[in-house]
Amino acid sequence: MRMNHLFVKIQLDVNLFLPSRKKAIMEIFTNDKNIQNKLNRSEFQELLSYFKGLRESVILREIRKKFPDHNHLDKDLEFLIAHGIVSRQDRRYELGLPIITDYPTSGLVEHFIQKTNKEYSAEDLLVWLSEEYWNNGLEKMLAVDFPMPSRYCLENAEFRLVTINSRQELPETLPNYFGNSDEPSLFPNLAGLIGDVNPEFFTNQLNLILERVLAGKAPRRTSIFLKSLIDSGVIAERPEWHVSIPVYDKNFLVDPIRELDNDAAFFFSRQLAERLLDKQESFTYLMKKKA
Repeated sequence: MRMNHLFVKIQLDVNLFLPSRKKAIMEIFTNDKNIQNKLNRSEFQELLSYFKGLRESVILREIRKKFPDHNHLDKDLEFLIAHGIVSRQDRRYELGLPIITDYPTSGLVEHFIQKTNKEYSAEDLLVWLSEEYWNNGLEKMLAVDFPMPSRYCLENAEFRLVTINSRQELPETLPNYFGNSDEPSLFPNLAGLIGDVNPEFFTNQLNLILERVLAGKAPRRTSIFLKSLIDSGVIAERPEWHVSIPVYDKNFLVDPIRELDNDAAFFFSRQLAERLLDKQESFTYLMKKKA
């Protein structure tokens, strides 16, 4: 099972509907790009946050009262209903997706860890999981009401730089930055340094630097590309120039677990990452595509 399936997550902040200061996060995961483009719009996120916070179903008049300035409200509600995100029965509206509040794969993850922990390090298993088993394909749309690890990747033909994050807060790594380019405010240091540089051009420049550092040579010149690698912890100058993160040049085999459907594999990969990360905020590694 490979990691090149498309999925989308839409994060909803329902803090406005809760008395506690602690944010309640619901994420909707879907394979459908058209649904993604709709749900990423702020007016849809506001609607979904509203439905998430409801304690009982409501009539259309109450929704209109809550969103007096929402253009095309009726049309947007029909879209949500058509895709099963909101349900309407007897002219009353409520969230239509069942909300998943915990991993359904705990037994599978525990068995896998017991089977592999003596033969492989947590670091090696994270790389295997990321390269071979991180599953983004889904059988159906999911609404998840607990935080899960995330994976972001920056790559070209020569290398793949990957960060696996344990929770919602994302450290300033290059994969995280480019994977969330629409939210530069999350990464003020990198945003101020490299801005909206073209990813292809950026990775090509990184490759020139990484080739030299991996060969034990100093970079030829200072640049924003070099500084971004230093500031994000990928390379370091002292005691001599070196790559500071784990470097791999090939995948390795791990005894496969039994065949899982896409939804189970989706949760399995994230729960296993959470267990392997333990107390780490994130894990970043470099995969060389060419030896």
